[in-house]
Amino acid sequence: MSQATAPIQMPADAPAPEIPPLEDDHGATNDLFRGSSSFLASLIFHMVLVIFLALLTFDPPKDRAAHAVILDDVVEEPLERPLEDELDELEHLATEMSITKMPSAVSGLAGMAPASLSAPQLETKLLEDMIGPQISQVDLQLINKPNDSLMKELPVGTQGVANVVVGDYNEAMDRLTQELVWMLDKGEVVAVWLFDQSESMKDDQAKIRQRIKRVYDELGIVGVAKDEALTTGVASYGGGFELHTRTPTSNREDIDAAIAEVPVDPSGEEMTCQAIIEAVNRHRRYAQIAKRQMAIILVTDESGNSDNNQRFLEDAIQACRRADARVYVLGREAMFGYPEAKVRWEDPQNGNIHLLPIDRGPETALIEQLQTDGFGIRRDAMPSGYGPYEQVRLARETGGIFFMLPGEEKNINELNDHRYDVAAMEPYRPDLRPRRDQARDAMQDPLQGVISKVIYDLNPYEESVANVIEIRRFFSPNFDQLSTQVRMEQAKMLTYIDYLDKAIAATEKAQPLRDASPSVRQQANFDLLYAQLLAYRVRAYEYGAYLTEFVKNPPPVPNPPTPKHEFRGWALDTVNKLSAESITQGDIEHSRELLKEIIEEHPGTPWASRAKWELERGFGIALVPSFFDTTRFPQRRGNGPAPPPTPIPKL
Repeated sequence: MSQATAPIQMPADAPAPEIPPLEDDHGATNDLFRGSSSFLASLIFHMVLVIFLALLTFDPPKDRAAHAVILDDVVEEPLERPLEDELDELEHLATEMSITKMPSAVSGLAGMAPASLSAPQLETKLLEDMIGPQISQVDLQLINKPNDSLMKELPVGTQGVANVVVGDYNEAMDRLTQELVWMLDKGEVVAVWLFDQSESMKDDQAKIRQRIKRVYDELGIVGVAKDEALTTGVASYGGGFELHTRTPTSNREDIDAAIAEVPVDPSGEEMTCQAIIEAVNRHRRYAQIAKRQMAIILVTDESGNSDNNQRFLEDAIQACRRADARVYVLGREAMFGYPEAKVRWEDPQNGNIHLLPIDRGPETALIEQLQTDGFGIRRDAMPSGYGPYEQVRLARETGGIFFMLPGEEKNINELNDHRYDVAAMEPYRPDLRPRRDQARDAMQDPLQGVISKVIYDLNPYEESVANVIEIRRFFSPNFDQLSTQVRMEQAKMLTYIDYLDKAIAATEKAQPLRDASPSVRQQANFDLLYAQLLAYRVRAYEYGAYLTEFVKNPPPVPNPPTPKHEFRGWALDTVNKLSAESITQGDIEHSRELLKEIIEEHPGTPWASRAKWELERGFGIALVPSFFDTTRFPQRRGNGPAPPPTPIPKL
């Protein structure tokens, strides 16, 4: 890649802000970036931090409900009673235990870091405390074949298909029907449909209700569904688990009614992995008594609660293996290196726009991309080309399939709905080994240590870091208030740019490690990280320079485009025009060169798309007037009590 760049120099007369530097209690950050001699010594210490990246997503809202019941495995017993008695007992049990609440916070996790990008407390016994059995790896040859060569039955115990891209539910159901045919060739089957209780899934459930009837018709045509060879259970989950069929049935009307009664859970929680365990345990005894194979069919448009996934993923895999249950996932594409997408929600009372997070990734066990867009928490939604790590691993390890459906997203903020070249993506496949194994390997990889350290120290979900790198994007229409806001942001810029200088210096010193890396994915991660750091340093300096000039020579108050519009303030935007070109031009040229190299060296991949996105943003800064249509949300008149505020939904 290109040669190192010198840091941008701030003006000598710039005031020094009283903002604490981004350091941990032991000065670890300064040690890492102090110089080439201390760099390697400090890096050894920082390797320990990489283990926490095994749990990196982000903290869920603190007001999410926590429940107390922990699910236990079903205990196997010898079959001593008549089959009819056992089935009657199962029906009675299903009636009494149709709803289970699942814990969002689990006791007994002392020594584990939060499943988030928040600052972890270092624990020397983390590996011993991590929960989850060791998973032996099966031959990978099936995964490396093209999808069309996998159109045959997979033997029990082999790995399933990590990623099958389908155009719609019809295509997914056709493939799923074939999977059930192969299972029915070997014996009777119980298929358990497990639905996400999100409101966004109601349309999906309606499509599946229509399609299930056709599935049974097709199975009858091929002569494998006679004598109730295929029975179906229906369950759903959100913050809890609910069973909608008293016992598995082949009655199509009962199946249709069961799917129709799947509720909407307003909690915003999706305890996916724990719901899988519950679904398996509720039907395991039935399958054992009736000598049926089991297929769990998960239908969801989210990746699920991150804490729950990390705590229960390996337990869910083990529960499925003990029950010989295959998991088929009808899911969505994960965001590229990011755990969430943002949904635009407009308050019906005042028109304010809220960006509501939904769990949608990432595609990897460890966070590999910056969580900031240079101004704070990422607000874009860029697909990764793969499903969420937990769901893909769950399907693969149980011999099932992850079907990646098209998003059909509504109101996703800054969605870049790009489709990637399947052949081009092959060398970039995410590592699907257990998270703990990947974390252990990462601790011994100096290059990954540098990448992870920079990502961790630029984590906008950590409050002490966000105080510096979370940049104001909207300014008051009142000039005096705007001037105060600008002074506060200018003070932060000095500390932010200083940190970017150090991060860039550390990244440049790791260039030989990048060149020696055998991993194409890791090289792409490094290249994008380096190019983004340079671009963000430019925009940070341009931000400070532009705001200084804006306050010195403020523009006139803009005129609304129509009488019904009201000027509400100034919104931040990125543009091509520069305010400090003589100072930032070197970084701009270097960043552009690197971003163009990424597009050329990694075509047809998310890295190329991200590089193109960064180039198209521009390196300059501008404040643009923001207007509001007052007729859409008229002000309340009269002296009566104000209506209660509209609750912000949890998605």
